[in-house]
Amino acid sequence: MNTVGAETTNTAGPGSTVGIQAESVHNSTVYQVNPESPPSRKYEVGLRFLENGAPARARELIDEAIAHGYDDAEVYFHWALSMLSKRSYRDLVPDERERLRRLPEKLAGHADDDWKRASEVVCDLVDCLEVPARDHGLALKKLDSLPGPQRDKVIRHLDLVLTGGLKNSVWAETYKAAKDARESNDRAGRIWAYFQADPAEPRVRPVAAIAVPATVLLRTAAWSAPFTAATGYLGWSVLMHAEPLPILSYLLLLASGYFALQKGRDWHYRARRLREKEREHRAPLARSRAPEKGFANRIDSAFDYYFVKYGPRGEKRDQWLAETAGIRNTLRNEVVEIYRESRIRAEKVHWLIRFMARDVRGRWEAGTLFGYREKYKVAASTKAWCWTSCLALFPAAAGVLIGALHSSPVLTVVSALVAVVTGRFAAPLWLHISSEYRCREDRASERFQAAAERKKECKRWKEKLDATRPSEEEMEEWLNCDKTIILNRALKYHRLAWHDILAHAFLQTPHRPSKRARVRGGPWRYSKYNIQVFLMTEDGVHEVNSKLDFEHAVTLGEEREHFRFDAISSVHVDQTEGFGCTLKLTLMNGDPKSTVVTEPEAGQPDPGEDPRAISKISIDAAGFGHTLRILEGIAAEGKSWLDRDRRSHASEHSFRKSSVGQG
Repeated sequence: MNTVGAETTNTAGPGSTVGIQAESVHNSTVYQVNPESPPSRKYEVGLRFLENGAPARARELIDEAIAHGYDDAEVYFHWALSMLSKRSYRDLVPDERERLRRLPEKLAGHADDDWKRASEVVCDLVDCLEVPARDHGLALKKLDSLPGPQRDKVIRHLDLVLTGGLKNSVWAETYKAAKDARESNDRAGRIWAYFQADPAEPRVRPVAAIAVPATVLLRTAAWSAPFTAATGYLGWSVLMHAEPLPILSYLLLLASGYFALQKGRDWHYRARRLREKEREHRAPLARSRAPEKGFANRIDSAFDYYFVKYGPRGEKRDQWLAETAGIRNTLRNEVVEIYRESRIRAEKVHWLIRFMARDVRGRWEAGTLFGYREKYKVAASTKAWCWTSCLALFPAAAGVLIGALHSSPVLTVVSALVAVVTGRFAAPLWLHISSEYRCREDRASERFQAAAERKKECKRWKEKLDATRPSEEEMEEWLNCDKTIILNRALKYHRLAWHDILAHAFLQTPHRPSKRARVRGGPWRYSKYNIQVFLMTEDGVHEVNSKLDFEHAVTLGEEREHFRFDAISSVHVDQTEGFGCTLKLTLMNGDPKSTVVTEPEAGQPDPGEDPRAISKISIDAAGFGHTLRILEGIAAEGKSWLDRDRRSHASEHSFRKSSVGQG
């Protein structure tokens, strides 16, 4: 499977399963709370969990805030919503129902404001559920009179609580609001950024130290010392006799040697740099593919993808891929080398690979990709000066030898031989050392420039993501809008009105393959979902399974199924290794239907995060608890479970009413 960015290319063999293509965890303080945090902070974070689709965690934090004295009317209102969000009234245990009944007592001492009135409306709506025969017109009238923010929150979070006539009275407005808000806040132009990983900090390959071993330095010194002594003796002998021709020859020898060394040094340096650059741009020999699912393999896939995406189209594509094969391999090796051992996910360096691909494309189109060949080309004048200087050494050396032979023939011959032999070995060593220093300066300059460019690009990309990435509230609102539209389509298809619905449930699960991302501490969100809607009616269960491309706000297709209440044989939940969760529903006349509720965690969680807590929040956000309770009840007792549940509510209300009367 090859995976990159917003566009993907999947390769899966027979029998294989493609799951999560890419995942990202965004650093944020949205959900950060400590046991020592003040009650106000716990309430603030709890409210965020509630608005972002994780009411169970919100309930815990708001309960803690209330227990420490943070308990005004607004807090109680959101506490009540957290009790009922993504749950039906039948999901509440007796203790939770009793706490809701006592809510008016808690509100008695607070000022009569919008938050208090909204809390009272919630209590009235719950009361209508406990007494089905009760006229709910007054409760709905109170709901309509609430200010927009409170009213919208009640309708949204009591989605599974409001049924029958209660639901029908607000459904048309709810559906219209969902249609209007589905594309709000530039969803199409921003949602992609949520699934982009936060970029890893820019790095460059460090410049290696001077690669001149101590043995080379010792050999250079060993050859240079006798050479210096020999040439020094010859010069002293010539100067002692003070004859014009030998002195001129000696001066010519020094000058030609100097120019030969300087021009040869430049020639050697340029030739060496040219070889280095050619190696960087030379197409690599075939190499084995990196291990599947490893960091290097993901980097390979990213380079393959982005160099095609940002390359030219049409006839030039093959030429582009062939001419950039070498530099592509060099850059790939660099990225693997500088990031591999730091436990950084491959997705975090996609920004760098994209930048590299665009940079190479720009140089290729400008004709400068191989500009190093001109830069390090040895000039003809350099070669000419070098060869001319070398040739001038011979007559100059002959003139020096003739002048020195008059002084001491034996020492002159020995010195000449020593100078030739030692010079033969010392000169290449000095050229190598000199070139090494100059090449290192070039490499350091290139790395410095690359670091500056990458830092600038990383900053630009971060700023773009920060400015574009939707908030958790926006992501949850868009998802709720999509679910509302899917639910409305299911009602229309089956020609059902809300008074026909005994109960309903949503289950949002990841569609494979998809990308996923989350804010640190929050639930996983997916680029594609399977949205399952269960509609319980008098004649059975209608199941609608819609494939939602959440990133593009498109429903890809639907599957519908209807079965009787007695058709459900069993319900099984499998908590897989890595804290993934799978629901298995078995019908009397069919094979088990497996639904992956949450994907298992991949790799190590971020420091300070508990994978169990992440899984729990994600399961809560998926609406799993309410769906599981309904399916388990139907599997155990069929339709009689719904009837018994309603009778138990009525008898409980009658008992409570009689208890109050006796009191």
